[in-house]
Amino acid sequence: MKKILLLVLISFNLIPIYAQSTDFDETVKEKNNVLFVGPKVGVTFTSMTQPKEVDLYDGNGLGLSGGLQAKTRFGRATENSVAGTGLFGVALELKYKQNKVKTTADKDLTISYFEVPVLAQIYPLAHMSGVNPLYVELGAAFAGTLSKSPSELTVTNPALYSEFTYHTGELKGFDVRGIVGLGYTVPNVGFDINARYYLGTCKLAKNFPCKMNSFEVSVAYLFNVADF
Repeated sequence: MKKILLLVLISFNLIPIYAQSTDFDETVKEKNNVLFVGPKVGVTFTSMTQPKEVDLYDGNGLGLSGGLQAKTRFGRATENSVAGTGLFGVALELKYKQNKVKTTADKDLTISYFEVPVLAQIYPLAHMSGVNPLYVELGAAFAGTLSKSPSELTVTNPALYSEFTYHTGELKGFDVRGIVGLGYTVPNVGFDINARYYLGTCKLAKNFPCKMNSFEVSVAYLFNVADF
């Protein structure tokens, strides 16, 4: 009996210690960051630099893009703000993208890519409640070619009385593009509006020394899938 009473007394003495430990754990495990995931679709307006031999590029083309976006926003704007309202975030996308340009040949050039943009996002007005979700982004996209059309483009140079033929099958399968963008996520809704400029850094081929740049406007619907 004495042993039981002793155990009871020890248990009562341990309760305040356990409560303090629980409070400490809750403080340590406070969740400040948010992970969002959702579908994204958009349109692209693509331009291209000219080859040396002839004027091939004849105007912007309109293409489509779509895929999946995941992004994380870190921290809180103030001590009383909800999680995921801080100054910084990162984003990763897996997407299909069309780059189309008008040409002086009888057909326009279309190249489809599987693209992986990786971005750092900055929320410069995070401390202002009305524009807290406004962000600027910088990063790069890594693109691999899925398809090219048509198989060749033939252009005549009247000044040289000659024809130049470009075979799209010889185009490189990889491109790296710098990105700068601006976006806004509607609070408590998850609807994201984004505009970006992609700067191509790789020539399409040795015999096709052109680079593609594009402007993209897109929308996404993002779900809060985790706080951490």
